[in-house]
Amino acid sequence: MSSKQTNNNSKKKNTVKKGSNNANVKKNNNIVKKVNNNPKNTNNKTTTTKKPVKNNQSNKPKKVVVEEPITIKKADNRFITPESIKEEIKEIQKEIKKEDIKEEKIVKTNKKISIILIILLSLIILLIAVAISFLIYLNNTKHFKDVTLELGNRNVTLKDFVKDQKKLEDCELITDLSRVDFSKVGTYNVQLSYLGVIDNAKLIIKDTTAPEVTLEDKTIYNDEKVEVNDFVKETYDISGDVTCEMITEIDYTKEGEAEVEIKCHDVNGNEKIEKTTLTIQKDKEGPVFKGLTNLTVKKNAKINYTTGVSATDAKDGKVEFTYDASSVNTSKTGSYYVTYTATDKSGNKTTKKRKITVDHDDEDTKAMVQKIAASLSSDPEALRDYCRNNIRYDHNNGGDDPLYYGLTNKKGNCYVHAQCFKALLDAKGIENQLIWVTNKTHYWNLVKINGVWRHMDSTPDRNHRKISIMTDEQRLSTLSGRKWDFSAWPAAN
Repeated sequence: MSSKQTNNNSKKKNTVKKGSNNANVKKNNNIVKKVNNNPKNTNNKTTTTKKPVKNNQSNKPKKVVVEEPITIKKADNRFITPESIKEEIKEIQKEIKKEDIKEEKIVKTNKKISIILIILLSLIILLIAVAISFLIYLNNTKHFKDVTLELGNRNVTLKDFVKDQKKLEDCELITDLSRVDFSKVGTYNVQLSYLGVIDNAKLIIKDTTAPEVTLEDKTIYNDEKVEVNDFVKETYDISGDVTCEMITEIDYTKEGEAEVEIKCHDVNGNEKIEKTTLTIQKDKEGPVFKGLTNLTVKKNAKINYTTGVSATDAKDGKVEFTYDASSVNTSKTGSYYVTYTATDKSGNKTTKKRKITVDHDDEDTKAMVQKIAASLSSDPEALRDYCRNNIRYDHNNGGDDPLYYGLTNKKGNCYVHAQCFKALLDAKGIENQLIWVTNKTHYWNLVKINGVWRHMDSTPDRNHRKISIMTDEQRLSTLSGRKWDFSAWPAAN
C-alpha cells in the first residue's frame, strides 16, 4: 500500500470517528457512481437521500444508518436496496479492515526490522568497542618484565621476561640474545611479542660480586719492608683486573705478629676486605748447610771438600763458607772430621762437622789379620772360637770386603764368619776350604786336621755348636736337610 493510500484511509477513519456526514455521502456517491458508470444504466436515474451516521464513541465500530430506503436498479435488473447497500458497506468495511491489518502488519514488520537493525548495529558497535578495548589493553598492558643478570651469567630465556607464565605460549622472543655481550655491564633492549603485538623489555647486566682474593701470611725481618703484593697470592674477578691496597699502616719497629687489612676491588667498584698476618722478627738464625754427608775415600786420595756443599741463610740467601780439613790424613786408614763454618750478614754463625773415612787396602787387611792371628794359638778350635765370640751374627754379608767388614765392625752373617775364620787359618798356615750348601743359604769351613778333612763352623748358632769338629755324616745332621755338592769338595769320613 502506498503512502497516498495510507493517508486516504487515515482520512476516512478520521471522518467516521468524528461523525462527519461528508464521509458517508462520499461513500454513497462512490456507490452511485459505480452504478451510473455502467453504460447499460445510463437512463436509469434515481435520487438518494441519506442522513448522517452517528458516532457515539470514537473507539467503537463504525455504523452506517440509512433511514430512508433507496431503490436503484442495477444493470443486472436487480434493485439496490438498503440491505444491499449495507452489504456493500460491510464489504467496504472489510476491505478497509484488511487494509488496516496489512498496514499494522507492515508497521509491526517495520518495527521488528528496525529493532533487529538497532540490535545488529548495537552488536557491531559493541564488537568494535571490544576490539578497540582489547587493542588498547594489548598496547597499554605490560606483559613483559625487565630481567637483571649478574655479570657472566648467560642463563636467560623467554620465560624469564614473561610476567604471567600462563601466557607463555602466546609470547615470542624476537631479539637474538646470542648477540648480547654477557661479559660486560650494560642495559640491552629486548624485543618480544604477545599475540603478535610487539613490546620491549630490558636485559640489565650488573656486576655486584666482589673479587675473590687469596692472601698469605708474611714473615720479615725488622730491617725489611713489605708491599701489598707480598701478601696477595691470587685474585680473580670475571670483570678482569683486580686492584689491591693495604689499609693497615705497619709499624716496623715492633717485633711480633700484626694483623694487616687489605682491600681489593674490581673495575666496577665491587670491593672486599681480607685480613692476613705479618710477623716482624729479628735475624737470629744462622745459615744452614747442605751436602755435608759422610765421605769415604781411598788411601792417598785427593778430596774436594766443597763439591755438593752449600750454605743458605733464611734472610741473606746463599752465603760463603769455609772449612778446616787439617786433621785429615788420607795416607792412613781411619775416620776424620772436617769443620765447615758460615756467617750471615747479621753475624749469625753456623759450624758443622763432616766425617771423612779413609778406606783400607789389602795391606791394611792383611796387617789386621796378622795382628789378630799372632795373638792366638794355632789350634783350629781357638781360631774358630775367636770368630764366634768376637763377631756377632747379623744378616749383612760385608759387601765388597766381608773380611775387613767383619774384623772392623765385629758383625756379619755366616759368610762373614767363614771368611774371617779362613783368613786366620791361612795366617797360621793351616790348609782349609770355604764350603756351602747348594742353595748358598749357609757357609762354613773344611779344615785338614792331622791329614784328615773335617767340617768346622764358626757361626755363633746353637745348631752349629753341637759338634765342634764334624765328619760329613755329622755335618749333614745339623743342616736341616740341606746338602752340599759332594763332588766339589773332599770327603770328610
